[in-house]
Formats: sequence, structure tokens, C-alpha cells
Amino acid sequence: MQLSKFSYYSDFVVYPVVVISLVAANFSHITWPTAREWLAAGLAGLLLWTFLEYVLHRIALHRMPVFSPMHSLHHGAPLDLIGTPSWVSVSVWVGAILLPLWWWAGFHVANGITVGVMVGYWWYGYVHHVIHHHSRKPSSAYFSALRAWHMRHHHSPKRGNFGVTTHLWDYVFGTAISAQGKAVTSP
Repeated sequence: MQLSKFSYYSDFVVYPVVVISLVAANFSHITWPTAREWLAAGLAGLLLWTFLEYVLHRIALHRMPVFSPMHSLHHGAPLDLIGTPSWVSVSVWVGAILLPLWWWAGFHVANGITVGVMVGYWWYGYVHHVIHHHSRKPSSAYFSALRAWHMRHHHSPKRGNFGVTTHLWDYVFGTAISAQGKAVTSP
């Protein structure tokens, strides 16, 4: 959806505040075994985010009639401030990940996974912003490679390159598009 400047840029402030708050809530009563458990859960959350990024982009944003028209706006005007308001995305992560996992696996695991997913989501938002809004500025090889990858998603006649921050799941599911515009097969 089209966002105001304030709403668009709020993710870059809201997510660090929420993540720091979750970390502080967890570490206010932590022991070494629960700290290791939390760290493992956080890393699992980051990995989970990469999969969610791929699935949400490939299926929800490109195939679901509720979301695909909004995402088509982004493809048509990639420099417009289009996204999800922070209050919606934070609510989704809390309702879909933190609360159910807290009930099922306990607070430390739920908190760690949620922090991992939220850090991944924040990083995705940052990377996606840099890819589109800093395309004429010199950037590191990392961002240049991600920009080239993502531009193939936007401009290739083939559907693919759904991962923005990682190529992993595109290779796993055979949706990677090579620099020559061809589908890349898994090894």
C-alpha cells in the first residue's frame, strides 16, 4: 500500500526499538542455558525469515488476489513509498510467531525466534530500500550483487528471484534467474 514518508521510514526506527525491547525483556531474567537456547532460537528465526521472505514474496505478493495488486504497484513504480505499516507488520509477528510459540515452547524460544524474524524483516526492508532508492549511488559489491539479482526479478519475463536478501530458496526451488535471463537449475 502507498505509505506516507513517516510511515514508510518508521520501520527503520520501530523495529530496532521493538527488537531491543524484546531482547531486554528476555535478558532481564536469563541464565546461561536459557541464553544459549535464546541465541539458537534467534538464529533459527533469522533462517525462518529467509524462508518467509521467499514464500511471502513468491506466493502472497505474486499469486494471492488480496496482495498481488498492491505488490503490482511496487513493480509499476518501484521508487514510490509502498509497503506495510509498522503497526501491521509488528502485530502480525507478535500474533503469528511470538504468542503461539510462547504458549507452545516457552518465552525464551518464542522471544528468540521472534527477534530473529524481526531482525531479518528489518534487514530485508533496509536492503530493499537501498536496492531501489540508492541505485545511482556507488555501493558495496554486496549491494550491487543484490541489486542486479533483484532487478532481474523486476525486469525478466521469467518469474523468479523472489529472495531479496538471500538467493538460497530461489536455488532450492528452482526459481533463480541467471544474469542471462535463464532459469538456473539446482545442482
